[in-house]
Amino acid sequence: MNKAIASGLIGLIALGGGVAIAAPSAFAQDTDDLTREQRIEMRQESRAERRSETVDTLTSVLGVSDEDLQAARDAGQTVADIAAAQGVDLQTVIDALVDNAQARLDTKIAAGDIDAERAAEISASIEDRVTARVNGERPEGRSHHGGRHGGLRGGSTPKAAPAA
Repeated sequence: MNKAIASGLIGLIALGGGVAIAAPSAFAQDTDDLTREQRIEMRQESRAERRSETVDTLTSVLGVSDEDLQAARDAGQTVADIAAAQGVDLQTVIDALVDNAQARLDTKIAAGDIDAERAAEISASIEDRVTARVNGERPEGRSHHGGRHGGLRGGSTPKAAPAA
């Protein structure tokens, strides 16, 4: 009888362990089962949301409309130029954008999307990156994007024209 109870208990523990292992993986499949197009769409929506937050922050701090901000940017003005034209201290703009970026980072940390070490690395560079962007500097591209957007590929050089 004790053997029967022991075997039943072992079976129950094994079954319980299987459920405990299978349950998290079942929930994890939600993102794993997405198609490439769905993942791309999710990234695009996330970027659009970040851009919208940034535009909202800028229009609020600079005291301009979305349309005026976009028109000035399309005309080649930097955020620093627009701030100067509006009589807004540049550091106020930078601080607002840094706060916005830090809030997004804090949300990712709370959701478990990013670990504390990586968050600290990102946080350490936020102000420098925001300052550069406000002054019109473009961020460096990611290395895996290189060579795909025009120009010569693979470091090749154009062939010289044959001598006549």
